[in-house]
Amino acid sequence: MNFKLSTKYLLVFVVLAVNVTIFSSCSSPPEAKSTSPPPPSNLEREGNLIVIPDSSPLRQRLTFDTVRLENITLQLTAPAAVEANPDRYARVCPPMAGRIVQLTVRLGDAVHKGQLLATLNSPDYLAAQSDFTKAKSAFHLAKRNFDRQKDLLEHKIAAQREVEQAQKDLEAAHCDLETITDRLRILGLNPETDKLGQSLEIHSPISGQVVEISATAGEFRNDNNAPIMSIADLSTVWLTANVQEKDIRHLAKGQQVNAVFAAYPGEVLGGKVLFIGDLLDPDTRSTKVRVAVANPMGRFKPGMFAKVTFSCQAHKAAVIPATALIQRGFNTCVFVEKSPWQFEPRVCKTGAQMGDKVEVVSGLKAGERIVVKEGVLLND
Repeated sequence: MNFKLSTKYLLVFVVLAVNVTIFSSCSSPPEAKSTSPPPPSNLEREGNLIVIPDSSPLRQRLTFDTVRLENITLQLTAPAAVEANPDRYARVCPPMAGRIVQLTVRLGDAVHKGQLLATLNSPDYLAAQSDFTKAKSAFHLAKRNFDRQKDLLEHKIAAQREVEQAQKDLEAAHCDLETITDRLRILGLNPETDKLGQSLEIHSPISGQVVEISATAGEFRNDNNAPIMSIADLSTVWLTANVQEKDIRHLAKGQQVNAVFAAYPGEVLGGKVLFIGDLLDPDTRSTKVRVAVANPMGRFKPGMFAKVTFSCQAHKAAVIPATALIQRGFNTCVFVEKSPWQFEPRVCKTGAQMGDKVEVVSGLKAGERIVVKEGVLLND
């Protein structure tokens, strides 16, 4: 009995202790959460302006300079390649199909205008000569017939209409003879003075040098557009340079140019601008500028690479350090100081670059203060 009472009192004590613990935990005030001030902002924006607060570390990192107006002489450079002058370059093609009998020149030979280059056995050429013989015989026959009919008319033996018909036949025969004669003359044969039945001769259309041969003796050629050799006069060659669109305004016909060839490093050759292209390449946004270069010794060969430098006239322009330029999307920008520690991004168009300086075509004025270093930190 006493044991049961002791157990009962023990359970009551445990329940009271648990309730007191719960009450104490519920009634204790909550702990205050710790808060810290937000970090200071490096920059602030007010519309299009970027403001640098007093506490910002950017004030120690930014470097400034002033847009200056300077006299500059541009030295534009562009890659170039040597080309033969098209007016002094000839691709010699056979005028008719035939078998090459002989090549009278070799690669590298100097030739003069009208010199024999090759001979061909051409069935069409022999047929044309045969047609001339037939046309000439028909003309003489028609002329004799006309003379006979005219004589008979004078003796009142033939009728007028027979004379007229003979005259028409004579005129037709004369027309056929002139046509075949002109055809042979185009092929280089004068049928009135040259011997008939000979092979077709191919002569050089210009004076120059044999720079390519693509045929051999015994070969049959039936493609009149396939050249058997190429002749070029390389006493003057062209340097064709690719000049960017933004630099075209600095070029003019007759402008002095210096060229350095990859084959002759350290040697500078002078020339003048001969032609400035009227069309731009849509892929590279550049145009072709041709420079005439004297080549009496034949040292400059088509296909050689070179670098050309165009000497432009001095002019005044706004100039800034190249480090001031910041790319924002598709635009090139410069941060301009509108008031102390307040900056405005300004889109500008640049021109030629001279070392560590850049010409500014538009967007900036001389005297404006700009960020020249660490401007990228403002471009967020």
